[in-house]
Amino acid sequence: MSKTKRFVCVLAGVLALITGFGNGAASAAPSPAAENVMTVTSGNYAEVMNISKQKLVIMDFGATWCPPCRQMKPVIERLAGEYGGKFLLGEVDVDQSRDLSSKYNIRYLPTLVGVRNAAELPSSRNIGYPGEAKLRAWIDAQLAKR
Repeated sequence: MSKTKRFVCVLAGVLALITGFGNGAASAAPSPAAENVMTVTSGNYAEVMNISKQKLVIMDFGATWCPPCRQMKPVIERLAGEYGGKFLLGEVDVDQSRDLSSKYNIRYLPTLVGVRNAAELPSSRNIGYPGEAKLRAWIDAQLAKR
């Protein structure tokens, strides 16, 4: 590769980094998923439980080191946006919020728990990542519960 071509490639890369081209950084509007996803900690848990009095909250217990959690995360976040506010996805990092993990008796990751009116829905737990189709079916089943 000639010095000129190498320079152009490096310059293009630097420009892409500066302008945020290709990573969505230039977009000012938040994604629909961002409005329906919240990190849950002991500090904002009461607020999330208040939201559960108005709509379904899906508590997503996971960890950064958990491969199925990492695989499911972008899918369930996208679904939170696609469902248009029908539920709030509450993401709980079990390493950072051990108190919440204990409160919900979390033993396996990832674990999804449906919550309405500040209480866990009966038979609402989903353990593991079953794939998008089954995840959609599980979400639909939770939305149907009152």
